[in-house]
Amino acid sequence: MVHLAVHLPREAKLGGPVQYRWMYPIERLLGVLKGFVGNKARPEGSIAEAYVSKECTTFCSMYLDGIETVFNRDERNDDGGERGPGLDVFTQSVRLFGQIQRALDPPTKQREMAHWFALYNCSEVEPYLEEHKSLLADGSAVDIAKRQRKEFPKWFKERMNKLRRQGSPEATNELWSLAHGPSALIKTYSGCISNGVRFHTNERDNRHRSQNSGLVVEGDHEGHTINFYGSLTKVWEMTYLFRHRVVLFECEWFNTGSNRTCGLIYILQVLI
Repeated sequence: MVHLAVHLPREAKLGGPVQYRWMYPIERLLGVLKGFVGNKARPEGSIAEAYVSKECTTFCSMYLDGIETVFNRDERNDDGGERGPGLDVFTQSVRLFGQIQRALDPPTKQREMAHWFALYNCSEVEPYLEEHKSLLADGSAVDIAKRQRKEFPKWFKERMNKLRRQGSPEATNELWSLAHGPSALIKTYSGCISNGVRFHTNERDNRHRSQNSGLVVEGDHEGHTINFYGSLTKVWEMTYLFRHRVVLFECEWFNTGSNRTCGLIYILQVLI
């Protein structure tokens, strides 16, 4: 092997890039043609007949619609298609797999935190967030962000119920179901596919050689945008009224300022 490494630079200088002169593609093609031989008394005829048949089937596979072929089948990491109409959080392009538990009853604090992130990451709720923030500012609150995170879900629910009783078109079925929060029972999965990327939980990764549980997310910290690094522990599927759903990641985020990881697990990422 050492002797080969000595000659490789000289061969590259004389012959150029190896992909233009190596014999491996030709050898693979000869192996395919050899497999076409069905009648050893007429090898050329067998190869020609099989080659024409292969060209015909390849043409049909590439240009005929209505049937699944090797050229038009869905990709392995297909997330389920394009987004439809509706709220951002209810139209996530996500394909779940590897169900762990049929129903999980998380602590109230975690469920409230997950619901808050669903509200906070919904663009259609932003006007109500600004309205509620202005109400808190009029009351000269010391920590507006902390108070809004605690009080907004209840205020938003009451606001939607009031608009609903008045028959206002502003209170759509989707906003009303989002305001009422998710079901107490939450499904959890060990993996999902979103935006062409496959995610696995730590538990699933422990049984595989390839690792897909690492995450990095940009977030705001004390007025600065920084990267949060962590690992995926669970994939939540929260169900709302009218069969709407929101998928979130339960992650363990690392404290890069010390040698220890954060002990508390947060629901921090909404797949939008």
